[in-house]
Amino acid sequence: MIRITDRSSCCGCTACASVCPHGAISMKEDRMGFAYPQLDESLCTECGLCVRTCDFIQERAKDPVPDRVKVIAARHVDDEKLAGSQSGGVFTALSDVILAEGGVVYGASLTDDYSVSHIRVDNIHSRECLKGSKYVQSNLTGIFASVRNDLQKGIPVMFTGTPCQVAGLRSFIVPHLQENLFTVDFICHGVPSPAVWNDYVTWMSGRAKPSGVSFRDGDMGWRVHWESFSYAGRKEFRETWRLLFYKNIMLRRSCFRCPYNINERKADVTMADFWGVEEIVPELADGKGVSMVICFTEKGSKLFSRASSYLRTAKAVVSKEFLLRKNPNLVRPSVPDKDLECFETAYQEKGFVHVAQRWADLGWRYKAWKIKKYIANIFRKK
Repeated sequence: MIRITDRSSCCGCTACASVCPHGAISMKEDRMGFAYPQLDESLCTECGLCVRTCDFIQERAKDPVPDRVKVIAARHVDDEKLAGSQSGGVFTALSDVILAEGGVVYGASLTDDYSVSHIRVDNIHSRECLKGSKYVQSNLTGIFASVRNDLQKGIPVMFTGTPCQVAGLRSFIVPHLQENLFTVDFICHGVPSPAVWNDYVTWMSGRAKPSGVSFRDGDMGWRVHWESFSYAGRKEFRETWRLLFYKNIMLRRSCFRCPYNINERKADVTMADFWGVEEIVPELADGKGVSMVICFTEKGSKLFSRASSYLRTAKAVVSKEFLLRKNPNLVRPSVPDKDLECFETAYQEKGFVHVAQRWADLGWRYKAWKIKKYIANIFRKK
């Protein structure tokens, strides 16, 4: 039976709760808003199915990361769709294929209160809300069962999520149903706290509720990462969430022991921003956004091939050293910040504003650092 005593041993994929035939496992949130399985022993028959289904805890061979990796640089040929995408528009192209073939797409979407949940869509219009990065762990309640139901009906399914979410789904879906299941993950830095995110949105809604939220606003350009909150007639750009995210100070504990490097990908296709594309495919390095794609299965290669009519592509080979510089999470997990425990305690005791003042941009520390950096740049130019 599933018993979580170490928070780093569970990625929150919901596979164990979804597979339990007796409903003995439910997902409960901890103080950071991360969901963990909770066992009702009165319903448990100790069949062990939950443990066998959990992919995250399985033993793995520690194979060395290859020195060279075959990748594809890809960009949507439609400038309008490219502009509406986070990087090169590969998700749009892949999902267009699945939807055109009568399938459905599952992915992360912002809800009415700007929390993040996975949803099911069956048309291009609804698919638009799945586009764009969501830098917070999504709610998967009921999603795995919904995917299984679609597959049992013979409906093609494209599921997009983090590497651990994809691995959990693949472990949950029995092999004979996976013929019509197409899985797409992305190079993941880690999933931030849903509770902290919700408190940030609440704080930003103090004067007026936003009419829109973006975790990485494309108006600032592909290479720039600022979140934005839209209000009537204006848009406010901020970096509070970005600063906390890249400090690795509020990520789920399991992210720091993530096993899903390039040798352990369970997805058919992995996609990511092609950082450093100017070194590898300079003809696509015009700042408009480029995706890096790796096809891990024959099924994934065939899906990408069907989508290639929507894309401008270029095959390339990148080194392990290049990945460590530009997309390191394909090679190894993120490293926790030394203040991780302190942050969680401070957040619980003093709330969002306090931790954003201490570790992000709301307090005097950040403002002093910005002034110091500005002065240093002036002297550097002389």
